[in-house]
Amino acid sequence: MNLHYCKNYEEMSALGAELVLAEVKTNPELLFCAASGNSPSGLYARMEAKHKDSPDFFTKMRVIKLDEWVGLPADSTFTSEYDVQEKLLKKLHIGESRYVSFDAQASNPQAECDRIQGELDEIGPIDICVLGVGINGHLALNEPADFLQTYCHLAKLSETTLSSGMIEKVGVPLSQGMTMGMGNIFESRKIIVFFTGKGKKPALEKFLAREITSQLPVSMLWLHPNVHVLIDQESFK
Repeated sequence: MNLHYCKNYEEMSALGAELVLAEVKTNPELLFCAASGNSPSGLYARMEAKHKDSPDFFTKMRVIKLDEWVGLPADSTFTSEYDVQEKLLKKLHIGESRYVSFDAQASNPQAECDRIQGELDEIGPIDICVLGVGINGHLALNEPADFLQTYCHLAKLSETTLSSGMIEKVGVPLSQGMTMGMGNIFESRKIIVFFTGKGKKPALEKFLAREITSQLPVSMLWLHPNVHVLIDQESFK
């Protein structure tokens, strides 16, 4: 476990970019797992800057999307798909041939999870998995529970997740999400976790206690051999 205490979001994002760019330089064809949301936005902006400076840098990198909400309309700007497309894929000019994604409009979400698992079995494992952390310590949409799912699955969203500010703005009732499981995450060769955002101090304190429990999914990462946890200290003052 590598803990990095960064003074603010900018420093955290810059360090995340250093870690990612070093890996892409070594392995240009790596499989990058992209999370949506604000936590990795600064990283993606720095990847865009690198692309502008070196247009060939990301021409072989492959991307797979971490998760997706179930039940949003096709034109919603709240889908993970919209977020990842606008912040990362379009900026780096990564097209369909190098991208694997849960379909936000899938008529059978469980079958869609099975499809993504099959894709990952073929092209994986993930080389770099980028993660944010939920207020309740969830990773992707793996919510606190008595046990955690191993592979891609249809997840029931917790009340804590549903009451978050972003979800409340969606305007559509949500209850489920399609997500990679903890096994998919653990098979990743390197994991980069961004710990930032209001309301996450309790989860951070529990994580730093180093007690591993499925009731705090992020705590499971203490068992992985190659994790970098980047902590935005300004968020936790």
